[in-house]
Amino acid sequence: MSYNAEDFNKRARQFLSEQSQTRSELEKCLESRQNDDINFICQKERAAYLLAIAQHFCKAEYDIGVRCQREAGTDWASKCFQENVRFGQCADQTLRRLYIYNLENNPKNPDNLG
Repeated sequence: MSYNAEDFNKRARQFLSEQSQTRSELEKCLESRQNDDINFICQKERAAYLLAIAQHFCKAEYDIGVRCQREAGTDWASKCFQENVRFGQCADQTLRRLYIYNLENNPKNPDNLG
């Protein structure tokens, strides 16, 4: 039995299948730079992966945030605070659930659900 809802697991399977190249590029970059500060490495690869997550799992929140930021111009940080928080919460929840999904479906897991 999975900790995630079956609907999420279905979407996660589809996402990981569609984004295998993006994820692979991020993993390769991170593995090649193991001793570097995570905040400064692989920014292009991280951005691509997070954009894919945003568009697959958090599309509504992402679109609202982008629209707000475009309309707000240079004041986007203060005018779009709520929209940015909602998107951040969605992305955070999604990353946590993907982590659980990957643990549950890892071939090395003796209780592999996959």
